Amino acid sequence: MNQRLKAVVFLTMVNALWGMSFPIVKSLNLQLDHHFQVVDETASLVFRVASATWIIGLRFGFAFALLLIFFRKLVFQALPREWAAGALIGTFFLLGLILQTIGLATIPASRSGFLTSLSVVFTPLVIAIGHGKRPSNGVFSGIALAVLGVSILTGLVLFDDAGLRMAPDAMKVWTKGDTLTTIASFFFSMQIICIDRFGKQMNPVALTPGMFVAAAGFATFVFLAVSQMPNAPKTIDFVVVSQQLSFWPLILVLSVFPSLVAFSWMNTYQPLVTAVQAAVIYTMEPVFVSLWAFFLPGILSAICALTYANETLTIPILLGGGLILIANVLALWPSPKEIETQASLSE
Repeated sequence: MNQRLKAVVFLTMVNALWGMSFPIVKSLNLQLDHHFQVVDETASLVFRVASATWIIGLRFGFAFALLLIFFRKLVFQALPREWAAGALIGTFFLLGLILQTIGLATIPASRSGFLTSLSVVFTPLVIAIGHGKRPSNGVFSGIALAVLGVSILTGLVLFDDAGLRMAPDAMKVWTKGDTLTTIASFFFSMQIICIDRFGKQMNPVALTPGMFVAAAGFATFVFLAVSQMPNAPKTIDFVVVSQQLSFWPLILVLSVFPSLVAFSWMNTYQPLVTAVQAAVIYTMEPVFVSLWAFFLPGILSAICALTYANETLTIPILLGGGLILIANVLALWPSPKEIETQASLSE
């Protein structure tokens, strides 16, 4: 197997591992909701932030501990500037992950996956604006198609025998979870931009320790700050939940596969393909989220004694999600000038 094909295979598996994390995080949210006896309507913002940062802090705390055990050389040989760059990447990642985790408490995993993938559309837009350039026609087309895809996915626009039309309850179907996840995708796009920039200047694998420490450390800081607020849930209750056999193994799975393994493979194999090729491969993440969501919730329900039904393939997911995927590819498609430049460099 040649190196480029090997990179495509491993980066595809990275998407599969990331996709698995969505139903697992939602399951963890449901366990916390059950323990604290809250539902969507009664859960306060303080509770949602505390729950999200508790899950993230445990996940990346364990991930860094595993990194320290199995990749000790990488941790201790990382340069100060690589730690600093990794910390910046981890900060953007944490901000996005907090919003995404809060959003996952109120929307289906597949919906969250497709909304998160909007980061692929945001990335070239932010880069173009940052360089004071007009975004390409592909970016504009991608944005327009993404808006339509999101509208269908979330139920703002209906597709039936009458064609495309606004939903009569359009003001109600767009939820807070949709808003938070869409904002999260912007922070993930900033993470992608930072990885692209610093990964070319430094050893990209050496950015991982700083990223994990920043994600775990800042999440813990936010949790401790929020826990001091009036009517905040007690920290001891989070400790009690985390000791349950249905909770901590899921945290360990998150720490090993979507975190340690996925990011190690990403940093190892992404340099073997172009940035555009890698970004297109990453658009497969929401597809894997949906595939996992079709059967994993039922398994998690049986293991964790939860009411978390498997998702089913619906027209909004199929049509809206498909349009978002096409929008991602359009936004990333190189212009004729870029294709010509790449061709001349390869000669």
